[in-house]
Amino acid sequence: MGIDKMLMQDLAYATSREYLVVSYAGGYAAATISGCNTRKYHGLLVAPQPQLDGDDHVLLSALNEKISYNNNVYSLSVHRYPGEYNPDGHALIAMFSADPVPCWTFKTGDTVITKELLMDESENRVSIRYTLKEGPSSVSLQLQPFVAFRNMHTIGKANSFANLSVDTIDNGVQMRLYEGYDPLFMQVTGDAAFTNNGYWYYNAEYAVEQERGYESHEDLYSPGHFEVTLTKEQAVIFTAGLSLNNKFSFKLPASANTMKERLLKAAKQFIINTDHGVAIRAGYYWFGSWGRDTCIALPGLTLLTGNVPVFAQVVETLEAGLNNGLLSNAGIGKHALYNTVDASLWFVWSLQQYNVKIWATYKEALSNILYSYRQGTMFGIRMLDNGLITAGEEGVALTWMDAVIGGVPVTPRRGVVVEINALWYNAVCFCLEAARSEGDEAFVKEWEVLPTKIAASFIDVFWNEEKQYLADVENDWSVRPNQIFAVSLPFTPLKPHMQKAVVDKVRNELLTPRGLRTLSPLDERYTGHYAGDQMSRDHSYHQGTVWPWLLAHFAEAYLRTDEEAALPLLKELYDGMSATLEECCLYSVPEVFDGNFPYKAGGAVAQAWSVAELIRMEHIINTYKRPVS
Repeated sequence: MGIDKMLMQDLAYATSREYLVVSYAGGYAAATISGCNTRKYHGLLVAPQPQLDGDDHVLLSALNEKISYNNNVYSLSVHRYPGEYNPDGHALIAMFSADPVPCWTFKTGDTVITKELLMDESENRVSIRYTLKEGPSSVSLQLQPFVAFRNMHTIGKANSFANLSVDTIDNGVQMRLYEGYDPLFMQVTGDAAFTNNGYWYYNAEYAVEQERGYESHEDLYSPGHFEVTLTKEQAVIFTAGLSLNNKFSFKLPASANTMKERLLKAAKQFIINTDHGVAIRAGYYWFGSWGRDTCIALPGLTLLTGNVPVFAQVVETLEAGLNNGLLSNAGIGKHALYNTVDASLWFVWSLQQYNVKIWATYKEALSNILYSYRQGTMFGIRMLDNGLITAGEEGVALTWMDAVIGGVPVTPRRGVVVEINALWYNAVCFCLEAARSEGDEAFVKEWEVLPTKIAASFIDVFWNEEKQYLADVENDWSVRPNQIFAVSLPFTPLKPHMQKAVVDKVRNELLTPRGLRTLSPLDERYTGHYAGDQMSRDHSYHQGTVWPWLLAHFAEAYLRTDEEAALPLLKELYDGMSATLEECCLYSVPEVFDGNFPYKAGGAVAQAWSVAELIRMEHIINTYKRPVS
């Protein structure tokens, strides 16, 4: 996709679309396609600093770039300050392309310069290549870095305790603004000279943070600037990383032209290497590793992309964090939080997709989960006498509908919850199937009576013959998408006519071209717009907001009940989602959309399970086989 001059010079357009490039080491570079940072999470090098905390940190925020020739100076950058954009380098952008890497083409008079941005695959290092395509034989290129050295969730201010010293290294400089950080190595190829004339720049403004109700003005420090000659014969490469760069390579990845190719490429952005093993990042920018998101996204991000070894590596990371039958809700290692009832059950579902001898390989983890749920574990999670799972404590949201305002869950789902028990039934049935395949007669004998009990209790508690749909929580008849899992999962406790009725209810009241609404528009609590400050967003997060990750499970459920009618609609839905890859973060899929037309994108700009489940949806459509009832 090439975006032309007219759109790039329209800042309303060019600052509403973002690029994202990621390293397997966990760092990333991101901004709007105009080059202007509109979020505190934007930066040219944002990387983990595990010695400080479990978050990413903005190290290099931006560059101020200028070219000069024939006694004229032209800025290629754009920054926002209160009331103005300064400088206005976007006016020189003739074209932008996000594939195979972000690439800007600048034109002034007869001079054409391209700028390409690449993250190292294995190290937290960004490389930016400048090429003189047309014009004079050479121009002078000036690169002025702006550094932040802060946690990505915070804002930095000018202060007297920052370490403003700069040390000379091969081809550049290194600095560390605050104690405890890794040093930042900034280097430039060619005849670059660095001028040390440090200065604080005040009130860089992040427009999206303003809209979201957060502090939005930051002071950034510039230690000086590089000056280098750019010729037609030799490109200039700027790099910023956490170690000395001795190679200055710039190898472009393969292009991705179709929707499927772009989704497969986007899938790689969520697979990161951490001190605790290979993990899945739930989304960009503020999400880290989340257990539930990992297990739901894992098959789509790995097994269906041909990256099977990574599946096993991530499962190993998850297993290491298993605690009393629970996977962590958020965080890894010492930063892990276990306030989730469904992550472990999604872990079982994820293993169902893996074509190995599951029981022989993962019996210990699977048994740990099942026995812990049956006997009781943290947060009131336990099996009742009727075989169903109950869970919950005051002020804690344990399911994926987890927004909390002032210590009170927005969607209180304490007790016996529909998708938790659909997952529980599926987990018990699958483990029995796996145990039988390995001849584990003791396990089978102990557990084989449970599925019938669970199924009968499930129907008794959740099904209403008159209403013809499933309760969301025992005695709560809110029409929500969680009931779809009772049909979509490989093992279902529902009878065929119940399955069809559930799908009909979801299709008629919750389905949109962007996913499933989290609450029926017929409900007086429905909120169709996801925007505003955090309280406003949290209120609407699961009260009507659309989530695209639910589409794959809707596809499975609809195909299970009415294959002939389902396939045309599902193909139309999948094809229609291609537009979402170009309206927010190129080329990825955001976290959520408004429940109301025109279904504006919101939340995280790139979400693991949104990408993964679209990959899985395409696979489901093309390879559908009716699952076991």
